[in-house]
Amino acid sequence: MLRQQRNKQHQFFASAALTVLATLFATFVLSCAQEDKPAPVPRARRAGTGTAQTVAKPEINPAMVVAVIETAKGTIEFEFLAAEAPETSKNFIKNAQVMYYKGEKFNRAEELLIQAGSRLAAGDTLPIENGSQEMSRGVVAMAKEEGASVSYASEFFICRGDAILDSDYTIFGSITSGMEVVDSINVGDAITNITIRDKE
Repeated sequence: MLRQQRNKQHQFFASAALTVLATLFATFVLSCAQEDKPAPVPRARRAGTGTAQTVAKPEINPAMVVAVIETAKGTIEFEFLAAEAPETSKNFIKNAQVMYYKGEKFNRAEELLIQAGSRLAAGDTLPIENGSQEMSRGVVAMAKEEGASVSYASEFFICRGDAILDSDYTIFGSITSGMEVVDSINVGDAITNITIRDKE
């Protein structure tokens, strides 16, 4: 008799638990079956907004900056001869800013000069800007074909000595520090980068 009562109690509790679980499940199913609310519609932009604008970078004045040539052997710095070669100076600064010379190797290293920049488009040229500066130790100039009336727009050289060249080369810079690095450069040495900084 006692055993039957216990069995009935177990059945009652089991039945009640099943009823509760069924109710919870039904509630869950009904909540899931409700219609989804439509996603919010993005608002249209007001006229005149969201348009990309290009902000022009201010042009760098070559007279106010210094070029820094970084190599594994040290750093070479030169100032621009802005009054004598303004367009060539601006062109060199532009090349440096877009990192044209990064990783470029010196392709020429002779007693009188070192040269780099041949990786760039040799077809691009600049007009020659003749100034009063002599072709002497420490000057920076643009390379060109012998007898040509234009300079390459990207290939430059630095004089280690008083180079005997015709006068039709654009000399646009003068070394201010690192001449010992210039003297140590060999063919294949790389330019880590060329940056432009303000004069101190």
